[in-house]
Amino acid sequence: MTCPLGAILYCRQEVMAMLRNEIQKLTCLTRKAIEYYEERGLIKPKKSENGYRDYSEKDLQILTKISLYRKVGLNIAEIENVLNSDLNTLSATLRKKQRELEVQEKRKDILELIVKGEEDNIIQEKLAILENEETIYEKLERAFPGYFGMMIFSAYQPFLNEPLSENSKSAYIEYVKYLDNLPQFELSEEEQKYIEKNTSDIKLTDLKGVSDARIKAVENFEKWWDENKDIVEKYEEFKKSDEYTNSLMKQIQDKLQKYIQENNYYDIAIPLIRKFSKGYDDYYVKMSYANEKYMKI
Repeated sequence: MTCPLGAILYCRQEVMAMLRNEIQKLTCLTRKAIEYYEERGLIKPKKSENGYRDYSEKDLQILTKISLYRKVGLNIAEIENVLNSDLNTLSATLRKKQRELEVQEKRKDILELIVKGEEDNIIQEKLAILENEETIYEKLERAFPGYFGMMIFSAYQPFLNEPLSENSKSAYIEYVKYLDNLPQFELSEEEQKYIEKNTSDIKLTDLKGVSDARIKAVENFEKWWDENKDIVEKYEEFKKSDEYTNSLMKQIQDKLQKYIQENNYYDIAIPLIRKFSKGYDDYYVKMSYANEKYMKI
């Protein structure tokens, strides 16, 4: 279904609230999409006494932006970040998306060369250029495929979305060498199946959404705590429950924590990541401050 631009951008100042069917007509979004964006907290319609939702002009403007951003290829985590930030964030996000599309186009060109049977040395030259443009995270993901990589460094994904700079290559190489020389992370067959089942549908966008929430928390811990202390307290209670303490997830987390401590991950790996990722270094400083505040609470 196509919506005229005028209808998408239309905004009736004289109407204070709109029902869902009206907001659907103006945005050309499905009911399920609108419900999903509400669940994510992107819009906050008021609920009337009869159970209907009343959508404000602000909700309409936000949904219009979401519709536009989705059409140009932004994922939900990126859209959340843009809506909660300023124009500089939008510009940076769009530049990042543009770069991703350019890289995809170069990969497509290399695939066409392979299909045509081009000489290996020409293909390798093209690949070398492409590898230089890869993000740090793409390099790590290729070096350590599977759940090991996801469990060890996926949390740093938002800070590793830039190409590796020349002056940080030595720290990156040392980090890769450290990970590659770690002993096998032993999991039982049951634990492996659990990890595979629960991570098979996880996308980088989901991981980024979680990491973005952590970044938001350390940017202004006091504000974040006021908004989320009830959720945190419920989570702390859940961690004491039999359901959690007897779960496979807890069992795997305990194993991973022990593995990390036995191999001095915090002493060796974290300083290296701080060297090849300025974004993580800044986050680390803020996180240390937030942790101090949290421990006092």
